[in-house]
Amino acid sequence: SDASEPAPACVVMYESWRYTTAANNCADTVSVSVAYQDGATGPCATLPPGAVTTVGEGYLGEHGHPDHLALCPSS
Repeated sequence: SDASEPAPACVVMYESWRYTTAANNCADTVSVSVAYQDGATGPCATLPPGAVTTVGEGYLGEHGHPDHLALCPSS
């Protein structure tokens, strides 16, 4: 399978009804995407250390609740 590995624990996911947000508490820049419980994956977002950004829609969106953040394959 081409399933990506989970993001490190220092990248924290917050979910609300409207947005899913990622906060990078790691020392390095990371690229992550939201993996939803229905198997869908959101677009990749690159977060420098300390960044907080919206990475996908929230749990009222078409894919429902996010499951976890996944690392994006480095190009």
